[in-house]
Amino acid sequence: MPARSSASCNPELWEAEDIRPAETVTLGVRGAKGDSRSWLAGSPVVAALGALGLAHAGVLTTSHPYRIVRTKLSGAYFMATLSGGGQVFLNGRWQACGEGQAVLLMPGVLNAFYAEKGRPWSHCWVRVAEGAEVLRGPADRMQVMTRWNAAPLSHAVLGLREAALAGAPPPVLHRWAELVLVSVEEFRRSFDPDARVVRLWEAVEKHLAEPWTMSEMAQVASLSAEHLRRLSRAATGRSPHAHLMHLRMKRAAELLLSTDWPIKRIAEVVGYANPFVFSTTFKKVIGWPPSSYAARNDADGARKRQRK
Repeated sequence: MPARSSASCNPELWEAEDIRPAETVTLGVRGAKGDSRSWLAGSPVVAALGALGLAHAGVLTTSHPYRIVRTKLSGAYFMATLSGGGQVFLNGRWQACGEGQAVLLMPGVLNAFYAEKGRPWSHCWVRVAEGAEVLRGPADRMQVMTRWNAAPLSHAVLGLREAALAGAPPPVLHRWAELVLVSVEEFRRSFDPDARVVRLWEAVEKHLAEPWTMSEMAQVASLSAEHLRRLSRAATGRSPHAHLMHLRMKRAAELLLSTDWPIKRIAEVVGYANPFVFSTTFKKVIGWPPSSYAARNDADGARKRQRK
């Protein structure tokens, strides 16, 4: 990724960026008036979208040097490529997101993407409002990219925008907003796991500090180890051990924002006796080391501590 701190593959050094070439075309819609960022300024406000838990959505066509880095991590983010392609930072490395591919990033995970040189990029996106529970599922995947047809979502988003600009009545706008949400939920539901796998991950989340082995997880799920591997990959895109790691890092991120516990204690709570191994794993999964994660999200953390 070119230019300044984002050229590095070390997310710890990155700062928030929002670079959009003049020829970028953004056709968006907002769920509330409070979001007044310049690139959303021309987007109509549709209360129905906000009522469904969505902050904003749109279709964007751009090219190099477009690049975005979000360091204030709030709601889930969904993006699907319509044509061309770009690069998305996922699971500790840059990955191509081309035509027919989509990515879902859950709250607390680094958002970073850019348009490649000589390759225009058109994609649609949906941002979930902070604190909203939409797009969460039994697998609660923190980040995933897979094949997906984005055309229905783009039609729903553009239909909602046109209806809003034409002054359509609230019931009509609500129907259009529902189509936007349903389109993305279809993507999320495609990863809903077998009930036995759901039972396993619910048990694991209650006891993350336990030294889970493959045989123990298979026993809880009432499956053979090989069958569990197949169902886990189908539901989460990861092996049972890899998903266990993600559940642990998800919980660690929550503790970093909601408590003042030292890293060593958080590491132990999520099953890591060695704080160095924990920190290395956290950085790979989340995007920053635990030592700087809370600081980068201090506003969100302060709000959560106040609620306790």
